[in-house]
Amino acid sequence: MFLLKVSAQQTGLAFGISGGINGSSLNGHNVDSLSTGGALKSLTSQTIGITLDNKLSKYFGLKHEVFYSRKLISLQLNDTLNGDYKSKFKRQYIELFPVSPAFYYKGIQLFAGPYIGILLNASLQRKDTDGNLYTDKSLYGNGTTPSKYSQKMDAGFTAGLNYEFSNGIRLGGRYIQGFVPLIENANTNSQWKIYNESFFVTIGYTFKNK
Repeated sequence: MFLLKVSAQQTGLAFGISGGINGSSLNGHNVDSLSTGGALKSLTSQTIGITLDNKLSKYFGLKHEVFYSRKLISLQLNDTLNGDYKSKFKRQYIELFPVSPAFYYKGIQLFAGPYIGILLNASLQRKDTDGNLYTDKSLYGNGTTPSKYSQKMDAGFTAGLNYEFSNGIRLGGRYIQGFVPLIENANTNSQWKIYNESFFVTIGYTFKNK
């Protein structure tokens, strides 16, 4: 709150919007517990967000951002009836980047900071006894799910680079790494070490103060 109050007194406030694509993946020692043999493939999905830039000086400032992101990964599942088959693992997140210190030089913006993810829903594809794919939403979990349900919160860090043209158009990319295990394995002695990993490529526009 103090930082925002100080920032609001500056002349460098700028609001922006962004949209683009993201590639999501998973890492950690236990990825093979979710996807057979650890086989997975990042699939492209969409993201959209808003940004508030608080320039505290010519070269230094703070970024405050919130994004809505759809994440899509291809997993490999296995059962006794269908053997190995491909499954789409779908999720939707609200992703917060509350305070990212940023360095500004001409059109270049280099930034890094904390990340918080709020899971809105999760599902994956399974096959029934006839071999037909259906959407299984049980992985999201509910109040009575004892184990192997999705963590509703994630936290980690982000780092990225933007380039902003003089007309306000902005191109950017960022990397996100989560530190909270993706699946809660509450009724076992071993927590699965599976973590979120994402890459964003975005295009946006900054509404500058006249």
